[in-house]
Amino acid sequence: MKKILYSTAFATILLSGIFGCKKELIEENHSKLTEAFFSTPQGIDDGLNAAYGGLRSIYGPEEGLEAFTNIGTDEMRIANGNRTTNVGNYNTSYNSSNEFSSNIWNNSYRFINTCNGLVDFGANLTGISDALKKQKIAEARFLRSFYYFNLVQLFGEVTLNKIFSSSPTTEASRASLGDCYSFIVEDLKICVTDLSPSPKLNALQPGRASIAAAKHLLAKVYLTRGYSAAAQSTDFQDAFNTAKDLIDNSATTYSVGLLPNFGDVFKALNETNKEVLFSVQYSRDLTYGGSHAWNHLYVCPYDSWLGERNLNDGRSFAWFRGTNWLYNTAFADKVNDSRYYKTFQSVWIASKAVSGNYTIKVDGITYTLPYSAAKGDTALVYPGVNVPIDDIKKKKYVILTPENYSDNRQFPTMTKYLDPNRDIPNENSHRPIIVMRLAETYLVAAEAAFKLGQAATAATYINAIRSRAASAGKLNEMQITSADINIDFILDERTREMCCEQVRWFDLVRTGKLIERVRKYDDYEAKRNIQNFHMLRPIPQGQIDAVINGEKYPQNAGW
Repeated sequence: MKKILYSTAFATILLSGIFGCKKELIEENHSKLTEAFFSTPQGIDDGLNAAYGGLRSIYGPEEGLEAFTNIGTDEMRIANGNRTTNVGNYNTSYNSSNEFSSNIWNNSYRFINTCNGLVDFGANLTGISDALKKQKIAEARFLRSFYYFNLVQLFGEVTLNKIFSSSPTTEASRASLGDCYSFIVEDLKICVTDLSPSPKLNALQPGRASIAAAKHLLAKVYLTRGYSAAAQSTDFQDAFNTAKDLIDNSATTYSVGLLPNFGDVFKALNETNKEVLFSVQYSRDLTYGGSHAWNHLYVCPYDSWLGERNLNDGRSFAWFRGTNWLYNTAFADKVNDSRYYKTFQSVWIASKAVSGNYTIKVDGITYTLPYSAAKGDTALVYPGVNVPIDDIKKKKYVILTPENYSDNRQFPTMTKYLDPNRDIPNENSHRPIIVMRLAETYLVAAEAAFKLGQAATAATYINAIRSRAASAGKLNEMQITSADINIDFILDERTREMCCEQVRWFDLVRTGKLIERVRKYDDYEAKRNIQNFHMLRPIPQGQIDAVINGEKYPQNAGW
């Protein structure tokens, strides 16, 4: 299947357009970034490819969005110490000089500037139809709004650059939250008319923006703004109406829909399935492909039991693991709800013969048991529930129950990013990263309905998700009623459906629940360290230092 071609060389050229650049960037050559260039078919295509490619700087690196959104929440925590430890634990070494803020801030503005050039000068484009020209400019608007929405959620009030800059500046200020959101909404309102309708129609390349993706994003923007200081009185209604429109017309207009099996959504080589609305592209293409290490980050040290790594089970970085709340409370129902066993690995198969002894606690008592497995046999099981010792003794393989999960050695692997289609166990993944999918649209509609006082409607949308997740014969047991609905239940349902999908920190901040739920459910260092000011990320110190004219660039409170 044809992929978007992200030109690394051209993307490098476009990096120089960042506002508020460090002073050494003054010597960069900007000659290619001209109105005439952006106004050519090659210029707009190369610029769009670069702007899409910029998403790889956020979705994929170890210092990418997963460090800001999955870790340090009620959902995920640090296992092995790593580059994200300071961020995930909110410790005193996490400050404005941290590289994670700089990575997302700088790269977002670099490619916002690229999008500005495409929007500003694309209207002068000749040689293509008006409809195609409008679509390409709308793609730039979609990407610009997406970059800005991430920035606003992470940093609050940010600098709002609306026009292309071909040279650095040493002045910058932060726009009001209202102005930032208005600009994002303005772009997306154009996108929902000018883009191609669907990721599944008109031979649209995987990873390109569509009306379906823009409506999903617009619904989330309305929902998020509705909680904020910039809230408009119609935000929750607009969020609901926009999400409902996408859902109601998902099959007929957009050819998208929920997959029947939750486990198929993140199946390797299935990243263009009909539930996916938008994704960041990776592939094996030597010029444009690229890879990322997210397939390693959530893998437990299974190789200590199997004696070696293998392609199916991944490389055991063991950087991140779930909280005990995630494993045992959010996913407490492992009988009626199929999502636990389709999110976390429970069985490992021996790739060679193994044997030895292991220790296990059952009801607080420690036992030493033998284990053995021939090649191809079950060698390791994480059942996800506690098991009586007499039943454990009947098995030849290692059984590790929740009572035996340890900080960095024993915990279930989160499987959504595993990539068995690699050449060697240590290889990074070439899988695209799913960013938006229709299941979340249902959850956005549900949350917006709840905020409108329509709990029964919210339950209807959540039940659509829970019905898909029901184990065989357990559909009725998975249904909820309006009496079950509150914001904590919605958040719990979002983690069951969207665990580790780069939204959790945003969810908790949006709903005002970050501090409360981290202190309540984290079981490592984050709960002791998190403070109210952690509801925003620190403005990068490099940005503050680069503003040497005009008023000093303001830092977020507490940092």
